[in-house]
Parts: sequence; structure tokens; C-alpha cells
Amino acid sequence: MPRLVGSLDVPNFSFPCLATPALELLTQSDAGLSKIVVIVAPTGYGKTVLMASWCERLQEANSHTFWVCLDERDKQITPLFARIERQLFAEATSLNPFEAVHESDLPVDQRIENILHAIRAIPGESYLFIDNLQFCEDEALAPLLRALLDETPESFHLVIAGLQEPPLSLGRATLEGKVCRIGFLDLALRESEVKALLGKALAQKIGDVGVARIVELSEGWPAAVRLMQIVLNNEADSEAVIRGFAGSDVDLAEMLNRQVLERLGDKFRRFLLEVSQLRTFNEEMCSYALGYADSAKYIQQLLHNNLFIIPLDRNRTKYRLHGLFGGFLKTEARKVLPVERIKQVLIKASEWCERNKEFADAIDYATSAGSLVHAAAILDRVAASFVRDRGDLSKFISWVEQLRESSVALEWETEFWYLWALVFHRRYEFATRQLGPLRNRLENGEVSKQDDRYADYVRRLEIISITIDTYTDNLSEADARAVSWLEASLEDDPFDVATIATAAGIYGACHFEFALARKHFGIAQARIAQAQSIYGEAWVTAASCFVGLHEGKFSETYEIAERIVAKVCANTGKSSGIASTCASVAARCAVELGQDSEAQRYLEVAMENASVHGVVDSAALGLEAAVKLWASPMGRNISIVNLRDIASSYPPRLAVMLSCFITQRLLKLSQLDDALEEAAKIGLGGKLSDEAFNSLIERENRNAYSRYLLSITQIELDLAQGRLRQAKTRIAKEMTLARSQGRNGHLVDLSLCEMTVILRSPNPADAVKSLTKAIGFAAKRGYIRPFIDRANLIASLVNETQSKNWGFALAEEKEFFAKICKFLPIANSLLLEKLDNLDQEVSLLETPTPRELELLALIEAGLTNQQLADRLSLSVPTVKWHLYNLYNKLGVSSRAAALAKGRALNLVGK
Repeated sequence: MPRLVGSLDVPNFSFPCLATPALELLTQSDAGLSKIVVIVAPTGYGKTVLMASWCERLQEANSHTFWVCLDERDKQITPLFARIERQLFAEATSLNPFEAVHESDLPVDQRIENILHAIRAIPGESYLFIDNLQFCEDEALAPLLRALLDETPESFHLVIAGLQEPPLSLGRATLEGKVCRIGFLDLALRESEVKALLGKALAQKIGDVGVARIVELSEGWPAAVRLMQIVLNNEADSEAVIRGFAGSDVDLAEMLNRQVLERLGDKFRRFLLEVSQLRTFNEEMCSYALGYADSAKYIQQLLHNNLFIIPLDRNRTKYRLHGLFGGFLKTEARKVLPVERIKQVLIKASEWCERNKEFADAIDYATSAGSLVHAAAILDRVAASFVRDRGDLSKFISWVEQLRESSVALEWETEFWYLWALVFHRRYEFATRQLGPLRNRLENGEVSKQDDRYADYVRRLEIISITIDTYTDNLSEADARAVSWLEASLEDDPFDVATIATAAGIYGACHFEFALARKHFGIAQARIAQAQSIYGEAWVTAASCFVGLHEGKFSETYEIAERIVAKVCANTGKSSGIASTCASVAARCAVELGQDSEAQRYLEVAMENASVHGVVDSAALGLEAAVKLWASPMGRNISIVNLRDIASSYPPRLAVMLSCFITQRLLKLSQLDDALEEAAKIGLGGKLSDEAFNSLIERENRNAYSRYLLSITQIELDLAQGRLRQAKTRIAKEMTLARSQGRNGHLVDLSLCEMTVILRSPNPADAVKSLTKAIGFAAKRGYIRPFIDRANLIASLVNETQSKNWGFALAEEKEFFAKICKFLPIANSLLLEKLDNLDQEVSLLETPTPRELELLALIEAGLTNQQLADRLSLSVPTVKWHLYNLYNKLGVSSRAAALAKGRALNLVGK
């Protein structure tokens, strides 16, 4: 059954709608199947009636219909987006608190893409109706309409109505026959429709001459005909009244409106003038806001006389006045009603709306009445739900700022959620400036420190502060605050705990404090599990992957990333911000594992929201993966300009990191001059002195990963320029640090840099040891990218090295070496033959004796040589002699290698 999403919002008129020529055109010809139907005419030409009548017929034919209507408040694009999204994503719920923290407002292009994605999934014919489009003045309207026209299936149809042409060039679409235009001439009533509208009795009363005169005077303008009908129904001498109809359209409308008003009783007329102050109304609201005990009678009279009242729901319990009649009444009200009475009506309307949870209308009525204190009080009561549940945040911010400008004191809750609204809009600096005054309000005693709310307020402000610090890349400050916050014994919302623990985990990962990072990510994962939030789970998982990535555990991390990307895309779609962040992790893993096609696939998702979702270090993952594919078959669509645009939307550290990625990639592509030019942008390259380099490193020392990235980039530059002494010194220093911190992935890169230095030294044969060491670090982690990037250099070493000199202790190392060699231009035919056997079972040179096997088992238990001697009642020299024989038989030279070989041969337990 097709979804009739939003069908209750379609105006449901109480009078039978005429089968006008325009309606017949849309329902009985191919015009109704046009890609876009544009209805442009002045007020009162029945645009809404036409659309509603057609929509009803489409629903009867089981087509998918979606109805959106704007009003005079909807000048920005946000309300239009929100209403379309509510129609298309009827099952969607508001963001949970955790998601609200991390998912900032999507940019226009992403919201458009989400809408397109939903439209493409609709089976069969579908129609989106947008009424009163003229109210939206946002420049983003044009790209939205263009996308709806050009990037949706042929089965989707856009129907728009307004007072003027939409901001959309339809030349090409018109030539292709995709446009149906309906103007005021198409909507003008012919004589037969005028007769039908007047009714049989009145038409007979005035005769054909009278009908013709009405057609002539109104020129078929439906609103004018309707007003004439209302006037004539109450006049005995209809001919005289008709003769009095004259003048321009505007004069005619005003005269007719005034005549209609004058023919009503004083009390009914006053009711109309007062009800015109209400945007929409029902019986209960009129009774409360206007104070009329007989509001129901007046509304029924409006309906009975068909007096320009439009029902807004199927049960006809909520209404609005027609724009032409309502506008006239508002103008008359300002002339007739006392200012205080209008203000009273608006205030009472505000109270009624607040009581019925129509908070946006409540605040608008209060501000229109000039009752700003009342508006502020409402805002305080609804701020939390309005912001966290993603109401119109721009509207919320404008309300707060309007009240501030009027020097209205705002309550603490309003100011607190104003801060969150600013954070969601990524206005971090401005939000930070607002934090101080709000903290001062607490310190100055606005809330007593003995009050339970005080500690709660302090902790809530800390959450905002930590969040801002995390997103503005002040990770040290965020970590210090986060650790302190987590140490407190208060019971907090699981979402809040997960948010703060994740912030601390990000700091730990990026500073290579892996044990602390795991501790905090463990807290975050435990708490987010309580909330059962897929979004929250995905964010915590993506951030916790930073640890594995910095440790070089790419294969293990890739499995985690693949699972979470699949889960997120299945639940939130590929276009969500969190899908982009998770895909960045997967793309980085895939590119390091040499799976370029998979990396490309993940990058398509990652880049979609890379500029608006995530923190510096999550965005860096996608950028690094993209740069490593750039200028390769899988990177044809990657633009460095676009990558710089993404980096520019984050704090400056990301641009520095991107320059490092680009510099390293240019060096791999043998473009030294370009690499030096790029490096110079961030102070690297050239004959950089140790003093200058150390100064640069010191500036970045607040982030250990960035410090390492600058260092390895300078090492690569030194190698490319033949500055081997400087490179060797820096390599040694970085290797010591990497070993102490467990960064085995970085040890792969550093070992290969060490290999490069040795290959250019007087004794290049020693480079084998560095390559073997790199393979030892990389094999179990699947880290193959550094070897691919240095294929020619490694091939030169492999071609000059005899097979017996490769001292691999583990089968997985030999298999990994064989895998590497497949990427290399190897000329050593003997080695090629040997490679074919590397995957075969490891063999013994000679069978160990029982005593030697006993020694091997005890070695596995961790016994020292002295402990072995004591256990076997042997001397230490005798133990060493047995070990020497064992090593020779296994073809190894150390305890670790003997254990690895023994396990591979099933001589000891695995």
C-alpha cells in the first residue's frame, strides 16, 4: 500500500471543488506526468485548491503523495528542508543526546543528497507538492529545486505553486517536454465554472447577462467571483449591485472584501477581525484566545457560508483563513481594533499554544505581542527538547539573540541550550565566549552551591567545554577536564559518560598512551552499550580504532571497521555523517593492507561528509587514505584541491597533516621539487637545521602523532636529498620512541627508511637486516603499503641478495615476503624459484634429540639458562651447548626464533 505521508496536511475543503480546466489538464492528459508542474498566479486564483484536488485524486489512484506548505515565517531554507524530511522520513526519530553532540548540522548539499536518496527509494509514481513557495527567500532554494528536477527518477514529479516564478531555469527541461506551466489564465474561471461557483439559484436570479458581467468584471478571478457570490446572496437588487462592481483588481478585491464584512453582524465582524491575528485556529483556541463562548457557532457560520476558510486536516478541526481575505482582515483590524486588544489576543494565543505544546507558535505570538518576558519564560521551559530534539535551531538562536538585544534576562537553561545550538552549528569560538559568562552566573550565586542543581549545572557546562575542546583540537585541555569529570562519583547519563570518556580516549590514542586510551574507550563502550544507540556505538568504535591504527594493527582494525560501517550504513544510510567517519577508518586500513579497490569504495562514503563530521584525527584518516591513492588507477577522481577544502573546515593541525601526506606522496612519485614546495608551506624540507627542525617539532609537541608525522616527513625529505647523516640520527631517535610506545606500524616505516640509508652506505648488504626487521613488524599486521611504495628500492636489494641471507623465523614472515615480491620487478631467477617454495611447510635440518626437545619446552615456559641447568641437573655451559645444537638443527640463532620455528613444526604447543 503506498504511503500517504502527510496526507492529513493537505487542505480538505468543506465545499465541492470545481472541475476546472487546469484540474482536467492535470488528471486527463500527459501534463500530469510532467517532471515538474509550476503553478504561478496571484493570490485568490485557486492554486491551493487545484493542488489539493489533484493530490486527492492521486491518492485515490494509489500514488505516493507528499504535501508541504510554507507560510510567511518560512523565509529560510531550514523549515522547507525539515518539512520535506518529515514527509520522506516518516519513521525517523529525533537525534538522541549522544548523536546530537557529535552530528552537527548537515550542509545544504548533504541534506539535498539525503532527500534525493529517499526519493530514489520510493517505488512507483510519486509527487511532492510544495505550496506557497514564494515565502522562501533562501539562496539554497535554487540548488534544492534543481536537484529535485535533475537528479530524481522519471517516476518522481515536483509540483510547486507560488506568486512568482521559482528560482529555477527551466529552458532545457521545457525543450525536453518535462515542464507543465499553469498560470492565472489557466486558472481563470470560464462562464460555465462561474455559474457552477455562483450556484444554480443565484445564477438563475442574475441571468446570463449578470453571469457574463461577473465574468467580464472578474476576468475569471476565482476569489473575486467568490466574493461577488457572497455579496449577491444577501442582496435583493442584484443587478444594481453588479453595476457597482468596477475598478482594478486590487480595488475590486478591497471593495468586495469590505462589502462582505459590512454585511456581517457587528459581533461576527469583530470575531473575524480578531481571528485574523491567528495563523491557524480551532474552536478551543478561539474560545481561549478571543474569549468568545460561541466561537464554534462563528466557525460553523464561516464554513456554512464558505467564507474563505480552509480546513487543514481531514476531520476539519483546524483552519486558516484564505490569504486574500485574511490579509484584508489584518489590515482592517489594525484600523479598527485597539492595540491593547490585539496584544491581548496574541498573548492568550501564546498561552494556548504553549499549553498544547505548539511551542514555536507560542513564542512567535508572544514576541509579536511584544511580551518578551513571556517569550523568554516559554523558551526556558522548552529549550532542552527544542534543541536536543532538533527543532529549527536557527530559529532558536534567532529567538535568543532577539531577546538578548532587547535586554531580556534569559534563564540558565535557555543560555545552556543556546550554547549547544551554537555547537551544533559548529560556531565553536562564539560558544566558547558564551561559556565564561554562564559560569560566572553560577559562581556569583545564581544557584546556591548547596542546591543539587549546582553540581549538575557545573558538570553539564563541563560537557560542553570538553566537547568544544575536542572539536577545536584542544585535546590536552579536553583530556584534563575529561579525566577530572570521569573521576567524580556522580551518576551521569550514559550518553554523557560515553562522550567524555571518548574525548579522553582520543587524546590517549593520539599521544600514544595506549593503555590509558583503551581504559577510557572501554568505559565509553560499556556506557554506550547501555543506551543501545547504533550511532553512539559507531562513534565510540570509530574513535577507539585510533589505538589499533597507531599501533599498526591494520588487519585487526579493518575487521572492526568493516563491521561497523556495514551496521551504520544499514541503519542510517551511506549519506549520514557517522557513516562517513566510520568509512574513513575502513579506507585507511584498506589502503595500508594494499586493498586499493576496497579503499576507493570506502572513500566514496568517507568523503561525502568529511568536512562536517568528526574530529581532526578521524578526518585525517580519510585524507591520508585519499592521498595514498592519488595519482594511481584507483585515485583518478581524487582532487588535492578538494582535500584542502575539507582540511580548511577543521582546526589548522589537519592542514599541516595533509601537507605531510602530500609531501610523502610526491616523494614516492619521484617529484622532489613539488615535494619541497609543499613541505615549505609547513616549515619542512630544504637544508633544515636541527635547531629549526627541533623548534618546529616543539610547536607540534602537544600532539604526539602530529610530531611523529612531521618527523617522518622530514626523514623522507632528508633521504630524497641525500642528507643521510641527519636522516640516520632522526631514524634512530624515532625508532627508540616507537619501540617504547608499541608503535609497530611506525617501526615498519622507520625500518624501511633505515634500509634506504644503508643501501646508500659503503656496506649496502646490511640493508637486508633492516628489510627483514620491517617484514617482521609488518607480517602479522598485513601492513603492505610501505613496501608497495618502495617497490623499486626493495627490488634492487632483493635482486642482489642470496636466498640464504633471508633469515625469516616464522612461516607468516616468509609468506608475507613472497607476497611483497609479487609487487616487485625481480630479476633474480634463482630467488623466483625459491619464492615458489616459501609457502610450503617449514622443514628441519636435523631431528632434535629428546633432551633438546625438553629444553625447547622449558624455554617456552620462560626459564633462564641457570633455571634450565638447575631443573635438568646440568651445568650452565652444558645447557648452552645443547641450545647451540638445537639452534643449528632448527636453522635459527635465538631463543625467540627457536620457539617460533618449534611452534611452526608442532614441536611445542602453539
